[in-house]
Amino acid sequence: IQFYNYYKQRILSMKAVITYYSHKGHTANYAREIAMHLWSRGVSVSLCSLSDFDRKKALDADILVLGCWTSGLFILGQHPHKRWKTFARSISGVLATKRFILFTTYTIKTGSMFRRMRQALNLSAPNSVLQLKSRTGKLTDQDRKYLDSYIQNNLHTP
Repeated sequence: IQFYNYYKQRILSMKAVITYYSHKGHTANYAREIAMHLWSRGVSVSLCSLSDFDRKKALDADILVLGCWTSGLFILGQHPHKRWKTFARSISGVLATKRFILFTTYTIKTGSMFRRMRQALNLSAPNSVLQLKSRTGKLTDQDRKYLDSYIQNNLHTP
């Protein structure tokens, strides 16, 4: 029981800041669904669009969840929007020690989207970043499993 209570307390003390840049509303909806799922698991969540980003909250968070819609051609040259990349570069040095979850919405393919998001954030190791993607802006059962696993894996590290 003590072991269970420790993990329950650890989850309840986790903080996540979810920041998104949306074009047609799919990315905003996906961000809300991610926020609701994390909140349902006991994580304290702050959700905001790119223009409402609060650096102080981000510095206090355990996990940064950042998302953008996939820009570019339908099959080639997928990339984050220029405004998102500017934002990512502005926080890359300051928030480099944070844990990240990246997410995107797309029409046909994500292509190089996640690689370019990591580049803008100056994150080198793709395995350390959870990546979620959606065509519809809806959280799938698989996404929920990925998020649950990510939370559990990050309970062990302060």
